[in-house]
Amino acid sequence: MTVHLRTLPTSLKNRVRQSRPAFGLDVPVERKGRFAVSAKEDRTVNNRVFDSKKEATRYAELKNMERAGLIECLELQPSWDVFINGQKLCRYSADFSFLDKKTGRPVVEDTKSSGTAKDAAYRLRKRAAELAHGITVREVLR
Repeated sequence: MTVHLRTLPTSLKNRVRQSRPAFGLDVPVERKGRFAVSAKEDRTVNNRVFDSKKEATRYAELKNMERAGLIECLELQPSWDVFINGQKLCRYSADFSFLDKKTGRPVVEDTKSSGTAKDAAYRLRKRAAELAHGITVREVLR
């Protein structure tokens, strides 16, 4: 029978972690994140590794649009600090920003899955940045 560490109470987890070297188990425990992540090769475009395949695909689309002259000034991972009453509340980082040549307006984009777009912490940071800096974030859902 296999018992996974994550199913144990915290007090037992700590004892198991402390006793690992005693049993010759000095191999680090593999930790998995909250979300499944694609292979690094699948998330790489132009020698840049992106957080997701969706983001990498959108970057390739935007680069093609830039080459075609539809957009300019493509920027990766732009970020804005959000201050309230002189104190830093958070930092919002989008995936892309660029200038749309057709409208002449700056565009801020964030590529999200449907699950991440519903995340309360993400929505709060996004809304705070929009209000504090007068930007509009376009979510690209795929």
